Amino acid sequence: MRRISVIGAGQAGTILSMALQANGFQVDLYTDKTAEEILHETSPTGTAALFHRSVATELRLGCPGYDDKGVPMDALHVCFSPKIGQELVHFGSALGDAAGGAVDVRRKSYDRMVRLAELGGNIVVTSVQPDDLDDIAAGSDLTVVSTGKYGLSSLFARDARRSVYDTPQRNLAMVLVRGIPTDGTAFPNRVEGSTGVCFNLFGDAGEIFWVPFLHKSGENVWCLVFEAKPGGPFDCWADVTTVEQAFATASRLARDYAPWDWPSMRNMEPMLDDPHSWLKGRVTPSVRSGLGTTPGGRPMMSLGDTSVAYDPVAGQGAGSGIRQAGHYFDALLARGDGPFDAEWITRTFEGVYEEHIAGTYRFTNLLLEPLGKTPQRVLTACFADQRLATRFAQVFDAPPTAFPWLTERAAADRWIGEHTGRRPGAVVAAGTAKILAGQVRNTLRGSHFPRAVSA
Repeated sequence: MRRISVIGAGQAGTILSMALQANGFQVDLYTDKTAEEILHETSPTGTAALFHRSVATELRLGCPGYDDKGVPMDALHVCFSPKIGQELVHFGSALGDAAGGAVDVRRKSYDRMVRLAELGGNIVVTSVQPDDLDDIAAGSDLTVVSTGKYGLSSLFARDARRSVYDTPQRNLAMVLVRGIPTDGTAFPNRVEGSTGVCFNLFGDAGEIFWVPFLHKSGENVWCLVFEAKPGGPFDCWADVTTVEQAFATASRLARDYAPWDWPSMRNMEPMLDDPHSWLKGRVTPSVRSGLGTTPGGRPMMSLGDTSVAYDPVAGQGAGSGIRQAGHYFDALLARGDGPFDAEWITRTFEGVYEEHIAGTYRFTNLLLEPLGKTPQRVLTACFADQRLATRFAQVFDAPPTAFPWLTERAAADRWIGEHTGRRPGAVVAAGTAKILAGQVRNTLRGSHFPRAVSA
């Protein structure tokens, strides 16, 4: 029986461990916390939102689903303001077959660690240090490192050509709240009857958005995410140290900068029974090598955030890690008795990089930058035609499919024409007319985006 060591008990590490143990491998999962400690003494690592294809990968790898417990993340809606107070473009759609969900990673890690132990896997509770790696690797056919953006990630070289950024692009915060309905009645100004992702994009300040979320306790709540451009009005989290302060800050920002959503949020409450129900931090979007080495020169393989650190603006980090784990799982089974050497590790990582990571990383980074002319043209067309709005929303399930039409004018026009049967120029003109009418309303009334009614 081939032995695999996985270091890190996050979403990607636990799913790979459980799948391998259930399919003829002996797995040693190294973690610095027990399953109980992860469940009760840590913060969620983010929304961990998954769209359909990532959820399907989880199920394929043998992980139990949470559809019977959590509300679906079944729609996506965008409100775009070039500047605060300039309500310009809004559109959204049900996700249809691309729908997914956001489940507390603390619950997922706990459930998977329990199942791994039931399957005969070994859970080794220790804080693995670089000096420990040679002994671990010597006793394993393959060592996979999935300790996140920090931890042991420095043992995998940063790819400067692929990484694009060398500093964080946003200061981040996340707060879980109860009291916003999760039965489809909240945010009727978005996609009525849904529990969807509500995006608010501000060209001059950053992004704030709301995601339906299954808390570790089994309660359906909402996750409020704040992506602040440094020095901007959303960048006000430095002195926040408690769940009460986090909730107060989140409430103020939502009320002041997303008034169109506030009627559905006015009765929300902090989750005081979970003092870890919030977090703040910064992420430098970056790509690392799939191949690393122990201090003694033994090869190791990176997984999840250890391979790629995504800014959370597009909700792609968790799903990418799951897709990567699925790719690794398939490659491990296909390898048979062959060695998991440096050449195999590199080839396997490059395969998933080209298939999924590269386009997903590019799509995410595009949302961090000022919108160029072609993305503006696409959004304008989506504002004009519901068929395009639906296609755009579903891209979050498969971000690499956004290219080249999201960045190249000719490809964008082909995309518009193919999905509407109309001349691209006519569709864009219709969207432009709607924008101009909205600007008039914004000037005369002080608002343009549809407002929620009180829940």
